[in-house]
Amino acid sequence: MAEQRGKIFDEDVADKFRREQYRAALEAYEKRMSDRNDRHDKHQLIIDAYERILLEKRWAEKEVLNAVRDKEYQKNRPPADKWYALKSNTFNQECYRNRVALKPNNSNTVYLERL
Repeated sequence: MAEQRGKIFDEDVADKFRREQYRAALEAYEKRMSDRNDRHDKHQLIIDAYERILLEKRWAEKEVLNAVRDKEYQKNRPPADKWYALKSNTFNQECYRNRVALKPNNSNTVYLERL
Protein backbone atom coordinates (compact mmCIF):
# COMPACT_ATOMS: atom_id res chain seq x y z
CA MET A 1 0.00 0.00 0.00
CA ALA A 2 1.21 3.47 -0.79
CA GLU A 3 0.10 6.67 0.84
CA GLN A 4 -0.26 9.71 -1.44
CA ARG A 5 -1.70 13.09 -0.47
CA GLY A 6 -3.21 11.75 2.71
CA LYS A 7 -5.16 8.96 0.98
CA ILE A 8 -4.37 5.30 0.95
CA PHE A 9 -4.42 3.64 -2.49
CA ASP A 10 -3.84 0.06 -3.33
CA GLU A 11 -3.03 -1.22 -6.79
CA ASP A 12 -6.60 -2.33 -7.56
CA VAL A 13 -8.04 1.12 -6.88
CA ALA A 14 -5.26 2.75 -8.91
CA ASP A 15 -5.85 0.39 -11.86
CA LYS A 16 -9.58 1.03 -11.72
CA PHE A 17 -8.94 4.80 -11.69
CA ARG A 18 -6.57 4.50 -14.68
CA ARG A 19 -9.11 2.47 -16.66
CA GLU A 20 -11.88 5.00 -15.95
CA GLN A 21 -9.67 7.91 -17.00
CA TYR A 22 -8.58 6.10 -20.15
CA ARG A 23 -12.18 5.25 -21.04
CA ALA A 24 -13.35 8.85 -20.46
CA ALA A 25 -10.50 10.24 -22.57
CA LEU A 26 -11.19 7.76 -25.36
CA GLU A 27 -14.90 8.60 -25.37
CA ALA A 28 -14.17 12.35 -25.50
CA TYR A 29 -11.73 11.80 -28.36
CA GLU A 30 -14.17 9.65 -30.32
CA LYS A 31 -16.95 12.17 -29.78
CA ARG A 32 -14.75 15.01 -31.01
CA MET A 33 -13.57 13.11 -34.06
CA SER A 34 -17.00 11.83 -35.06
CA ASP A 35 -18.80 15.18 -34.70
CA ARG A 36 -17.57 17.06 -37.77
CA ASN A 37 -20.23 19.76 -37.45
CA ASP A 38 -18.73 20.90 -34.16
CA ARG A 39 -15.79 22.48 -35.94
CA HIS A 40 -16.44 26.16 -36.51
CA ASP A 41 -14.24 26.81 -39.51
CA LYS A 42 -12.72 23.72 -41.09
CA HIS A 43 -10.75 25.66 -43.67
CA GLN A 44 -9.26 27.98 -41.07
CA LEU A 45 -7.96 24.97 -39.13
CA ILE A 46 -6.22 23.70 -42.26
CA ILE A 47 -4.79 27.15 -42.99
CA ASP A 48 -3.53 27.48 -39.40
CA ALA A 49 -1.85 24.08 -39.62
CA TYR A 50 -0.05 24.96 -42.85
CA GLU A 51 0.96 28.37 -41.49
CA ARG A 52 2.50 26.67 -38.47
CA ILE A 53 4.42 24.25 -40.68
CA LEU A 54 5.69 27.12 -42.83
CA LEU A 55 6.66 29.11 -39.74
CA GLU A 56 8.72 26.20 -38.42
CA LYS A 57 10.39 25.85 -41.83
CA ARG A 58 11.20 29.57 -41.82
CA TRP A 59 12.73 29.27 -38.35
CA ALA A 60 14.89 26.36 -39.48
CA GLU A 61 15.93 28.28 -42.61
CA LYS A 62 16.79 31.33 -40.50
CA GLU A 63 18.99 29.22 -38.22
CA VAL A 64 20.83 27.76 -41.21
CA LEU A 65 21.26 31.19 -42.80
CA ASN A 66 22.60 32.65 -39.56
CA ALA A 67 25.07 29.78 -39.19
CA VAL A 68 26.34 30.28 -42.75
CA ARG A 69 26.45 34.05 -42.25
CA ASP A 70 28.46 33.66 -39.04
CA LYS A 71 30.87 31.26 -40.71
CA GLU A 72 31.36 33.68 -43.61
CA TYR A 73 31.79 36.62 -41.23
CA GLN A 74 34.43 34.75 -39.20
CA LYS A 75 36.27 33.97 -42.40
CA ASN A 76 36.25 37.59 -43.61
CA ARG A 77 36.21 39.59 -40.39
CA PRO A 78 38.86 42.25 -39.77
CA PRO A 79 41.84 41.31 -37.59
CA ALA A 80 41.67 41.49 -33.82
CA ASP A 81 43.01 44.50 -32.01
CA LYS A 82 46.83 44.46 -31.69
CA TRP A 83 47.06 41.32 -33.82
CA TYR A 84 50.63 42.22 -34.72
CA ALA A 85 51.72 41.67 -31.10
CA LEU A 86 50.34 38.13 -30.83
CA LYS A 87 52.81 35.42 -29.87
CA SER A 88 50.44 32.46 -30.30
CA ASN A 89 49.75 30.38 -33.37
CA THR A 90 46.72 32.57 -34.21
CA PHE A 91 49.12 35.23 -35.53
CA ASN A 92 49.05 33.73 -39.04
CA GLN A 93 45.24 33.77 -39.11
CA GLU A 94 45.14 37.40 -38.00
CA CYS A 95 47.83 38.31 -40.54
CA TYR A 96 45.69 36.76 -43.28
CA ARG A 97 42.66 38.69 -42.03
CA ASN A 98 44.70 41.89 -42.17
CA ARG A 99 45.59 41.25 -45.81
CA VAL A 100 41.96 40.50 -46.64
CA ALA A 101 40.84 43.65 -44.82
CA LEU A 102 43.22 45.72 -46.96
CA LYS A 103 41.56 44.75 -50.25
CA PRO A 104 41.23 47.62 -52.72
CA ASN A 105 38.23 49.98 -52.60
CA ASN A 106 37.32 48.74 -49.11
CA SER A 107 35.48 45.80 -50.72
CA ASN A 108 35.81 43.51 -47.68
CA THR A 109 34.07 46.03 -45.38
CA VAL A 110 31.28 46.47 -47.93
CA TYR A 111 30.90 42.68 -48.13
CA LEU A 112 30.74 42.33 -44.32
CA GLU A 113 28.12 45.06 -44.05
CA ARG A 114 26.03 43.32 -46.69
CA LEU A 115 26.10 40.09 -44.66
